[in-house]
Amino acid sequence: MPPFLVDEYHVGIICALPIERAAVRATLDEEHGMFSDKDAQDHNTYLVGRIHNHNVVIASLPAGVDGNTAAASVATDMVRTFKGLRFGLIVGIGGGIPNLDKGDDIRLGDVVVSQPTDTTGGVVQYDKGKSLEGGKFQRKGSLNAPPLALLTALGALKADHESEDSKVPTYLTEMLERKPKLRTNGYTFPGRDKDHLYRARCYHPVGNATCDRCDGACEVDRRTRENTEPQVHYGIIASGNQVVKDAIVRDLLRDDCGALCVEMEAAGLMNSFPCLIIRGICDYADAYKNDAWHKYATATAAAYAKEFLLYVSAEQTSNEKPINQVLDVIKEHVQATSDYYRKQEVRYQNDQDRKCHVAFKIDNYEQQKDINIDRAIDTCQWVFGNEKYVEWHQSSTASLLWISADPGCGKSVLSKSLVDHELQNTTTHIVCYFFFKDNERQDKLNIALCALLHQLFDSQRHLLRYATPAYEKNGDKLCQEESELWRILLAATADPKAPNVTCILDALDECRNDDRRRLIKMLSQFHINSSSPHQRSNWLKFLVTSRPYDDIQQTFQETISSLPAIRLRGEEENEQIRNEIDMVIRERVFKLAETLSLKPETKTRLEQKLLQMEHRTYLWLYLAIDHVYKTYRYSLRPDDESIESLPSSVEIAYEKILEKVTQGVRETVKTILRIVVGARRPLTIGEMALALDIATSSHLKSIAEFSINKDHLERNICHWCGLFIFINNSKIYLIHQTAREFLLCENGAIRTGWKHCFDVADTEMQMSRICVRFILLKHLKTKVLLEPVIRNKWELCERILSWIWNKSNRNVIEDFLLYSAEHWPGHLRRSEIGENDSLMTEVHHLYDDTTSERFLPWFQLFWVTTKFYGDPPDMNKFQLAAFLGHDKVMGTILVDEDVDINSTDQDGNTALMWASLRGHEKVVQMLLDRAEVNAQGGRYINSALYAASKRGHEKVVQMLLDRGAEVNAHGGRHNNTALYAASERGHEKVVQILLDGGAEVNAHAYDGRCDNALYAASQGGREKVVQILLDWGAEVNAQGGYCGNALQAASQGGHEKVVQMLLDRGADVNGAMCGAVENLICGAGAAYDKFDFTTIPEFQLLDLT
Repeated sequence: MPPFLVDEYHVGIICALPIERAAVRATLDEEHGMFSDKDAQDHNTYLVGRIHNHNVVIASLPAGVDGNTAAASVATDMVRTFKGLRFGLIVGIGGGIPNLDKGDDIRLGDVVVSQPTDTTGGVVQYDKGKSLEGGKFQRKGSLNAPPLALLTALGALKADHESEDSKVPTYLTEMLERKPKLRTNGYTFPGRDKDHLYRARCYHPVGNATCDRCDGACEVDRRTRENTEPQVHYGIIASGNQVVKDAIVRDLLRDDCGALCVEMEAAGLMNSFPCLIIRGICDYADAYKNDAWHKYATATAAAYAKEFLLYVSAEQTSNEKPINQVLDVIKEHVQATSDYYRKQEVRYQNDQDRKCHVAFKIDNYEQQKDINIDRAIDTCQWVFGNEKYVEWHQSSTASLLWISADPGCGKSVLSKSLVDHELQNTTTHIVCYFFFKDNERQDKLNIALCALLHQLFDSQRHLLRYATPAYEKNGDKLCQEESELWRILLAATADPKAPNVTCILDALDECRNDDRRRLIKMLSQFHINSSSPHQRSNWLKFLVTSRPYDDIQQTFQETISSLPAIRLRGEEENEQIRNEIDMVIRERVFKLAETLSLKPETKTRLEQKLLQMEHRTYLWLYLAIDHVYKTYRYSLRPDDESIESLPSSVEIAYEKILEKVTQGVRETVKTILRIVVGARRPLTIGEMALALDIATSSHLKSIAEFSINKDHLERNICHWCGLFIFINNSKIYLIHQTAREFLLCENGAIRTGWKHCFDVADTEMQMSRICVRFILLKHLKTKVLLEPVIRNKWELCERILSWIWNKSNRNVIEDFLLYSAEHWPGHLRRSEIGENDSLMTEVHHLYDDTTSERFLPWFQLFWVTTKFYGDPPDMNKFQLAAFLGHDKVMGTILVDEDVDINSTDQDGNTALMWASLRGHEKVVQMLLDRAEVNAQGGRYINSALYAASKRGHEKVVQMLLDRGAEVNAHGGRHNNTALYAASERGHEKVVQILLDGGAEVNAHAYDGRCDNALYAASQGGREKVVQILLDWGAEVNAQGGYCGNALQAASQGGHEKVVQMLLDRGADVNGAMCGAVENLICGAGAAYDKFDFTTIPEFQLLDLT
C-alpha cells in the first residue's frame, strides 16, 4: 500500500513503451509500488513513487497501441483516479530531425524538449489539416504551451546548463547502479560508430537490420564530438498518428515548421493535459530506423526528466490547478480527435501513394483563387437565377455548363463564391477548382488537371489507385501527360465509392491557345458521353467561365451542337447585372459617406453620378470608388469637391490612376510595370527589388553591390502605382487581366501615353537583360549546386528537384536565380534583339564555354525545369543555341565556316534534332541549308523528323519533308517511325502530313515488339488518329505489341469508342481472344463496363463458363 493518499500524487508521467517505463522507474528515488485503488472506469496500470520532492505516477500505453489518441485516453483515465495531479511529463523516444545549416546538430542519444515559439506551443500536429504546394501541410487548429510553472523551471535549467554540467550523465550512472539489469539489457551507450546520418535521397537496402552494408558515400559528414554525453535541444516537436520512416517527409517537417523531433503521442495531450514533452533520440526518422539506440535513448530522456523535476519546487506544484478541473475538456478533445480520424479517409496505403499524391501539387492553386474578392450579398443573380444554372445545379447526372461575360462582370468572384460557399465540400460532394491566369504557371492544361486531381485525392486517398500505376510507369513525367491525367480524372470520379464531384474552371480564355482547344475538346466529349445511358451511383460536373470569345464558342460547337451556356448578352441580362451593380453602388457610397463624414447632399450627388454612368461593371466600380475615396479623403473641403472627373470606363480609370504618377518616379514605375507584365510568374517583393536594381543600374557586378531595400520598395510600390497593382502574400500582381491589355500594344505603334505604352518584345527584352545580367553576377552561388560534392548528374538533378520543391530552403537570391535560369532563354527568344545590342555580348558570355563555372549553374537548373528526364546533356554552344531556339546566336555561329553542323552530343543528338524537337522553326530553317536532314542517332530522338512528329510541330514536319527527310526511317530506342510517334501522341494533323508525304501506314517497329501506328493510337485512345489510319488502309488485325494487336490494346486501355471503330472495320475478336477477353473479363480494361460485347456474333459463340 503506498504511503501517500491518492490526492498527494501531483506529477503524472506517461510512457508509450515498456522500455520507457522501465527507464523512468530506474530514476525513482523511492518506489511506492503498484497502485490498484483506481476509478472504476480507469483501465491503466500504475507505478507510483518519488523523484526528489515530488510524488509521481507512471502510466504507459496498452501493449501494441500508440498514437496521440491512445495517449489522450491514458491521460483521461489517469486524471479520473489521481484527482490531485497538477501536470505531466511525456517521457520516451522520438525521431531526430537535424538541421546542420541552423546549428541543430542532433545526434542519437540526445534529448529534445518541447519549448514554445512565437507561433506554437512547442508541439505541432503535422497530420491534421490539408496538403499544400510542394508537399507542405497547412495544420488545422493549434496546441497549447506547457503551464507557466514548467516553463519557469525550464528557463532556470537552461540557464544553469550554460555554466554548469548537466546532471544527466550522473543520473544515467545511478540508474544502472540502482537497476543493474538495465546494463545487461542494453540501456548503455551503443557507441558513436553506430550513429549514422544519411542524406534524404539515399535509401536503406531492404531487409538489412543494420546499416553495415549501407553506402558510406551517402552519409552526412559531421564533426566528432569531444565526449559521449547527451546534449539537450529545445524547440518544436512534431506529433502525429503515423510512424515517420522517410527522410524526405522528415525534412519537410523540418522546413515547414522547424521541428527538431517527431513522435506519436504529444499532440493528443497538449490541449488538455498540462505537460512537457521529453524525447530521447533513437533514430533519424528515415528508412535506416532500427532498435540499436532505443533503450539508451529512453534512459537519457528519463535522466533529463529527473533533472528537470529538480527545478520544479513542491510549492510551485501545489499552486497549479488540479487537472481534474479540466476533465471535460479532455473528453471533448479525445472525442474530437477520434471523430477526426474516423471521418478522415486520408491514410495512404503505401509510400508510393503519398509520392504520387504529392507529385500532383505543382501549383499553388489555392492562392490564385483567394486573391479574388468575396462576392457581395445578392450579386451574381444573373447566374443563380438563370434556369440553365438551376438545372445544372440540381441535376443528379454528369453535366457541363459554360458561363461567359465581358471583363469586369465578376466571373472570378462568382467562381470563388461557388467554391467557398454555394458548392461547399460535404461528406458526399467535393468541389475541385482551378483559376487560369495569363502567366507561365497558371495557363497550362496539365497544371489545371494536376490541381483537380490533387484536390480529389486530398480527401479521397482510396482513389489514388487510379493514378499510381501510371505514376509508377512515368514518375513525375505523368504530370505532363494531359490525356493520361484526363483519363485518371474520369476513371477515379466514376468509382462507385467516389463522392459526387464538381469541377470549377475559371477564366478559360486565359489558358494558352492550344491547351484551351484541347481542354474544350475533352469537355465536349465528356458532355456527349454524359448523355449516353450509363448507370452510375455518382456524378461529375463541370462549370467553366470565360470571356465571350467566338473561338471558344466555335470550338465547343465543333463537337456540341447545343451547348449548355449562360452568356451575359442582350438587354435583359445587362439590365439585371446593372441592377446588381446599382445595389452595390448604394452600399459602397453609404459606407464611404459614413467613413468620411460626408453631408447627405454630397452622398446623394455622388450616388446619382455613379448610377448615371453608362458602362458599369464591378471592376469599374472598384476603381471609381477608390478614385472618389482618395479625392475626398485628402481634400480640405470634401463636400465642395467636383465629381465631374469620375472615370466613365475601366480604361479611363486606368489612365487616371497612372496620370497621378509624378515625373520623378515615372520611369521607375514604367520599369516596374514592364517587369510585372513581362515576368512569367508573379515576382515577390524581394525579387522585384533585385530586378529593379539590375534594370536601373548599369554598373552592378556582384551581389554585394545591390542597393534597393526590399522593405522600402514594399512601402512605396503601391503608392507609386496606385490600384494598378496589388500585393498578396508578398507577390506582386496586376489588378486585372484588363490592366495587362491596357498596357500592351499587341499590334501597331506604341503610344506616348500610358495606354499601349509597351509591346511584347519590349517587355521580353527588359526581362532578358535582367535575367542574363543577374546570372553573370560575381559571387552568385547557391548551396544546392555546391556542397556536398555530387557524384553524378542524376544525383544533382534529384537534389535540384528537391531544392525547387522546398521553397523554405531558398533565399530571395536563389529564388531569382531559379527564375532567371528557367526563363531567360524564353525571354530572349521572344525579344527583338539586334546583333549589335550590348545584350548579345552578355548572352555570348553564357554560351562561350559550356563546361565553365559560369555556364553549369544556370544550365543545370534550366534543364531540370524543362521537364526533360535524364542527365543534362553535354552540349556545345551550337547544339545549345538550337535547343534554346536562339536564332540570332545561331546566326553568329553559322558565320564560322569550320563549325561541324552535324556534330552530336554524348547521346547522339544533332543540333537539327534538338531544334526540331523543340519546334524552333527559325533555327530549323537556318540549319536545313547545311545539316544532314536524315541523320540518325540520339538515345530517344531518333531523327529530326521523328522528334518533330513526336511533339506535334506541324510546320517543322512539313519543312523537313520538303527538304527530303526520309518519312519511313526507323530508329531510336524502339526502332519505330515518325508516323508511330505522331500516332502515339495523338497529333492527327502531323499524321495526315506524314501519310500525305508517303508514310507506310502498316510499318512495324523493329525492336521485337512489332507494334505499329494503329496499335499505338488504339492503345492511347486516339480516336481521330485511329480513324485516319483506318481510312488510309491500316491492317486492323495486324499482330504485334505487348497486348497482341490494336483491339487488345484499345480494350485494355478502356477506350470503348476505339474498340467499336476497330470492330466496325473487321477486327477479329477470335484472333484476339487470349488477350482481349482476359483483359475485359478480368476487369483490366474499363471498356468491359461500357461496351456490350454480346452484340458480336463471334463473342456469342464463346463458352465463358
